[in-house]
Amino acid sequence: MLRKAGVLILGLATAGSAQAEGWSVTNFRSVPDRATCMNYAETTLNVYSQRFGQIGFIGRSDWTIGGYDMRGEVVDALFICPDEAGMTAPFLVIHNSDDDGAARETISDRLGEIWDEVFNNGGAVPTPAPVGTATK
Repeated sequence: MLRKAGVLILGLATAGSAQAEGWSVTNFRSVPDRATCMNYAETTLNVYSQRFGQIGFIGRSDWTIGGYDMRGEVVDALFICPDEAGMTAPFLVIHNSDDDGAARETISDRLGEIWDEVFNNGGAVPTPAPVGTATK
């Protein structure tokens, strides 16, 4: 069952940014290796939690890291760091178990913006300004 789920998720991810009822998949720019990807993903989830305080817990495996029980218990986010041709091509899968696709998309957008901040800062924690706010 877990293997079939992984194949389904990888199939969605290879199709580019995909949306289906209850699911969002976002691809990110490649990084040099899995360790970098995992560090960026963990930093992204930690910054999200600091800014929005909506992660129940963070769990990880060798090549995935997830934020679970976001927005109550109905939204889960999973960063996946597969190796591909000597690089790591990260992507994010978000699932919600209710019918609030707008909330899922908001969480997806916020995580994507934070990932970009982390990426642009070379993995360093970005400034504490909330996502979407202008700074002078």
